Amino acid sequence: MSLATRLSRPLGTATRPSERLAIAIAVGAMGTLGFSVTAPILPDLADAFGVSLGSIGLVQGSISFAGVLFSALIGYMADRIGRRRVILTALGLFSVFGVAGFFARSFWALVAVRFIQGIGTSGILGVGIVLIGDTFDGAARTRAMGINMTGLQMTSLLGPMIAGFLAVNGTFRPFLIFLIGIPLAAWASRMPADRPEVTIDRPLRHLRAALATMRREHTLADYAGVLAATFVATYLLHGLGLTVVPLLLDEEFGVEVAARGVFIAAFQLGIVLAAIRIGMLIEWIGKVNVVTAAFALMAVGSAVTALATSAVSVAAGLAVCGFGFGAFVPQAQAYAATVGGQHYRGLTVLVWVTIIRFSQVTGPPAGSMLYDAAGPTVPFWSAAAITGVLAVAWIPVRRAVSNPAGAAG
Repeated sequence: MSLATRLSRPLGTATRPSERLAIAIAVGAMGTLGFSVTAPILPDLADAFGVSLGSIGLVQGSISFAGVLFSALIGYMADRIGRRRVILTALGLFSVFGVAGFFARSFWALVAVRFIQGIGTSGILGVGIVLIGDTFDGAARTRAMGINMTGLQMTSLLGPMIAGFLAVNGTFRPFLIFLIGIPLAAWASRMPADRPEVTIDRPLRHLRAALATMRREHTLADYAGVLAATFVATYLLHGLGLTVVPLLLDEEFGVEVAARGVFIAAFQLGIVLAAIRIGMLIEWIGKVNVVTAAFALMAVGSAVTALATSAVSVAAGLAVCGFGFGAFVPQAQAYAATVGGQHYRGLTVLVWVTIIRFSQVTGPPAGSMLYDAAGPTVPFWSAAAITGVLAVAWIPVRRAVSNPAGAAG
């Protein structure tokens, strides 16, 4: 190893696929904390700032709004200058402005720092998926996405519980969790240098070339379908599961802040149980049937939550929703990381992340306002109806709009 390499990479370079996967999981797990840490303290933040429950959803939505604006550009930069540089920059933004939430003492100041933190969120979540796509192929890629999803959701599962206990002695203390980004950035610096050898076109030309490639390979319709289904599932479950449920637990069942995080974590538990066995589920019933079952489970879980008579039954409904979500998302991630190939992978994955961010921006405020206007059960019945229709209709719709030669699963 040369002196220059030792100076620029004092911790060395990660050469094994297993370590690269571990880095992607650890980095992505930080991104999931952006939502899960604040979920159980939303009612308390509303009290601290003197704002309505209908407005507090902006604390969740603001972290995603930056992703709507910048995710596709971040994906382009990952294609142009390399995954490593983008991830390290994103980690810095996420951690610094995440901790800044601890010092925010006005509602709009918190919304502002969460917006900037959201730029980093899109980078560390999206480019982590790109890194997995670069490292694995075929069925191994889908399994790796499932392992990644498991790691992310285990963090999301623990995040609300830890945040809930920290908040007992101070509503803003959970924001200090983001200090963990400092040692994580040191580890992520071990990722190999991956600046592309070929010159990448300017953003719009790069996008047009990616679309032309997908048209030529007859995969554009499937990719558009994955984007649409991802939007619907995330809009409903993040708008309801991570925004409305804390309000429901607080107002309808009198659940205190420390326990709220435990009940909310049932959603992440369901995701983990599905994602960790995604390879087995696909081998057992096939990709198409797994997707159908995923939407059906989201519908059933939403209905169970709407009918809940206790906090325990709310948790049961969330777990079923989570299992369906965890059966769908790894396949969506794997497809987004496959359809563009290595040359366009950053763009195709981060456009998928843009859809996630857009649904997370619009879902939480819509969920809290619908809760305020129509009552606690209407949001969940709406989710049950829409995901139920998806379970029945997605295969006929796909057959109607997709070229059979381009069916990619």
